[in-house]
Amino acid sequence: MATLKLPVIDLSQCGDQQSRVAVAKTMVDALKTVGFLYIDNIPGFDQEEVLKWCRWFFDLPEEVRFKLYRKLWNPDSKSVYRGCFPLQKGEISYKEGFEIGQDIATDVSIHPFFVDKNVWPETEGVDDFKTFMTSFYTSMMRTGREVCHLLCIGCGLKEDLLDSTFFPDSLSTLRLLHYPVRTEPPPDVARHGNVTVCCADHSDSGFITLLTTFNFPGLQIKLESGEWMDVPSRPNSLVMNIGDMLSKMTNGNLKATRHRVLEPPEERFSVPFFFEPNYAADVGYVLDSFLSKCEGVDSGSADKESKLKYGPWLLKKMMEFSEYRYMIELFNQQSDDLFSIN
Repeated sequence: MATLKLPVIDLSQCGDQQSRVAVAKTMVDALKTVGFLYIDNIPGFDQEEVLKWCRWFFDLPEEVRFKLYRKLWNPDSKSVYRGCFPLQKGEISYKEGFEIGQDIATDVSIHPFFVDKNVWPETEGVDDFKTFMTSFYTSMMRTGREVCHLLCIGCGLKEDLLDSTFFPDSLSTLRLLHYPVRTEPPPDVARHGNVTVCCADHSDSGFITLLTTFNFPGLQIKLESGEWMDVPSRPNSLVMNIGDMLSKMTNGNLKATRHRVLEPPEERFSVPFFFEPNYAADVGYVLDSFLSKCEGVDSGSADKESKLKYGPWLLKKMMEFSEYRYMIELFNQQSDDLFSIN
């Protein structure tokens, strides 16, 4: 399998405006072509510290982590959105995860599926873990905002054009993922030709993904030719890609590239941060702004959905992912028609 050399942007080179514009152009050029890139010199980012806490969490006894499982897997849980999801045997994706977000403070219109509070393990050391996770989440929010500013600059837009789309009450999610080695043969649906996957071929749903891969192999992206290419790890850097919504907002000029994870020969960890708008964000309106102002963007066949709200769109998109599909279906079954998302 071939290896792809991705573009690199360096946040330490964004000090003066001229350099900032150059970095922004590099980013946008990458997103118009391959759709993936590396980000170096993220303020406050320590790859080894992140990996340490990943291992700490997934080494906790099963009975401790079970209490954090969402209601689909733990009937006593009050959480349907935040917390843990377990390995799902028989599915293409074979991973377990834990995630946090932020409390939604001001948006009274938000669908109740998204208002879960964060949950934390009841064990020794949890205070340090909670401090790390909340600090890392805040750091990734700052990084996401900076990346979004660079994106706007690179498209010839006002730097803070999208700020109100994300703040306050962003739906952004920080997720710890653990890919253990399967203890039984993988299902046939996980076999793609001569390879086996543990995370299915997909494109991300929302805006911007910032991914910590550590030194673990397995991530691959699909080129327009249909060829799969390895994305090698880069020490202390983030892998960045965008999701379907941002691609849609730019009429497909920025690429939401499909990607997958190959079955690992040994356990694997990764940490994605999904930088997401707030629930009520009128992304249809922002779409018009992008298409009318972006330099070099073809707006001829744009789908101008002026009333498209981010939250309802995201809920429908999440139904494509097994770990969310069942939770949303369960929520619908237990909620009255007022909260139905169908």
